[in-house]
Amino acid sequence: MLAFILFLIFAVVAAAGYILAPFVVRKAAVISEGRERKLSSNMEHLMSRQEARKMGRLFVIAPLAFAGIFYVVFPEELRLIGIVVGLTGGFLFPGIYVQVVTKRTINKFTDQLIDALMIMSSSFRGGLSLVQAVEAVVDEMPDPINKEFGTVLGENKMGVSLEDALYHLYDRMPSVALQQMITAILLARETGGNLPLIFNRIVTNIREAKKIQQNLDTLTVQGKVQGFVMALLPIGFGFVVYNSNRRIFTHMLESQLGKSLLIYAAISEIIGGILIIKISSFKDF
Repeated sequence: MLAFILFLIFAVVAAAGYILAPFVVRKAAVISEGRERKLSSNMEHLMSRQEARKMGRLFVIAPLAFAGIFYVVFPEELRLIGIVVGLTGGFLFPGIYVQVVTKRTINKFTDQLIDALMIMSSSFRGGLSLVQAVEAVVDEMPDPINKEFGTVLGENKMGVSLEDALYHLYDRMPSVALQQMITAILLARETGGNLPLIFNRIVTNIREAKKIQQNLDTLTVQGKVQGFVMALLPIGFGFVVYNSNRRIFTHMLESQLGKSLLIYAAISEIIGGILIIKISSFKDF
């Protein structure tokens, strides 16, 4: 009777796997393709379209590459855990990398925006038009603001209105300071106003926001360090126990339940690390 029940359970699981396998494969392919398209679209703001597509394809194979590396590095008894950790890390790495690079570029752009506003303010005082002021920024400033303002000029020369070109700039480099600059420019074009004075006030706001940002960074560093240490403690303890007395670890490595618990622990470590980062993070000004 027990053998029949086990056979019935096995048959049901096998049939369900046979039926659902094509759907799972198609779903995974759709998710992978959409993820590649999204990452490539985000990277196009930071590099050329061709380089972004190459980077997007590279990000898709990152889970397999990470799994292979962890499979080789981990001991034979822990290779299954290494594969799971590698697949998870390889899946998360592309998104984290894109976010880090994008945030770094936007922060650099915002820092350069102070000098750009001063250049534009001086240009307005000298009697230059808005387009000529933007050209002065392109001529005198380095990347990335040079590239982004050059894109605005290029779109305007191709027939795109200056308003739409500035909105496209904000889509690529979203920041409060840039939004204030665009709003001031558009309002001045419609109703008039002293743009040099407004730009000076925006520069003051940016500098004050940077001071607050630095204070918040200082306050949240302690929480991030504590979370990092707490995340490393279980891993360090496990390696110490494994290397000092492997017999204690035998039950975890040889039994199916022990392997499942180790896999669960590895996934929980990653989820816990992500939650700690989310809790100790905040939106930039």
